[in-house]
Amino acid sequence: MKAWTRRMAAAGWLLLAALAPAQAAYPDRPVRLIIAYTPGGTGDLVGRLIADALAPRLGVPVVTVNQGGANGAIGARAVAVAAPDGYTLLLAGNAIFSILPHLSQVGYDSSNFTPIANISESQRLLAVRNSLPVTTLAELVAYGKRHPGRLNYGTSGIGSTLHIMTEMFRREAGFEALHIPFRGSAPAVQAMMTGDVDFMIDTVVIQHAQQGRLRPLAAVGDRRLPQFPDLPTLAEQGFPNVHTSGWQALMGPAGIPPEIVNILATHVEAATREPAFIERLARGGVEARYRAPAELAEDLREDNRQFGAVIRSAGIVAE
Repeated sequence: MKAWTRRMAAAGWLLLAALAPAQAAYPDRPVRLIIAYTPGGTGDLVGRLIADALAPRLGVPVVTVNQGGANGAIGARAVAVAAPDGYTLLLAGNAIFSILPHLSQVGYDSSNFTPIANISESQRLLAVRNSLPVTTLAELVAYGKRHPGRLNYGTSGIGSTLHIMTEMFRREAGFEALHIPFRGSAPAVQAMMTGDVDFMIDTVVIQHAQQGRLRPLAAVGDRRLPQFPDLPTLAEQGFPNVHTSGWQALMGPAGIPPEIVNILATHVEAATREPAFIERLARGGVEARYRAPAELAEDLREDNRQFGAVIRSAGIVAE
């Protein structure tokens, strides 16, 4: 009897050992994706699309939770303190990691996160109001230097990516301009079309420039815009240090095991190559652009370096 009991116990341990890898396989329950923005914006669009694309690949639901507020810091903090098991992820843009920590005490920095994969990128356009007497980027810079302080530029708010990017350009170009912050890009571009704002760097100005309501002067990014293939980038026009665009990435808490990162990154890469996914992003003015974990980590370091330097030099403070 004792021998039989020992044999059964041994068999039980063998069964448990055989089942352990299957039980530990990732994922074995729903994944929660915190979108650090309110519904309706670009970040929300990207987050919901990548959740829809990941769910069938992972074989479990990917539940999206909008946790906006404080320019994205609230959602980021929630993920920073989550267990690093791959079941709580973050959809967020570069400003959350590369700008906010330089402006205020947000309770985290980029070291509190695991870069998983870049998903998308929003190329920007530098455009001016049609009534401004300039037709090229060189003429805008010359006008600004001839009329110190007369120009102004609009952005979606103090400390936004667009604010820092425009400051990078203005400072490198060497002219003064008044910053006019708005509560969002839409009212800022509307003010430019009515003549109250002279120039802007943004994604939303692209469609208005296509329709002739604004004058495009330069693509802001590392390549030309498909909407304006003949329009040179800022780098091509003599401003190589102003090249940061707006990206949206999948992140997790610090310490996620590399094998889980690899699973998620592989699925994100596959999604960003699907024509349907690419087309749905494009309808929202966003370009699918995958970058692997190591590349994303390098982007974070470079954005931190660039934005931190501009924020300190310009004395930009949070609202």
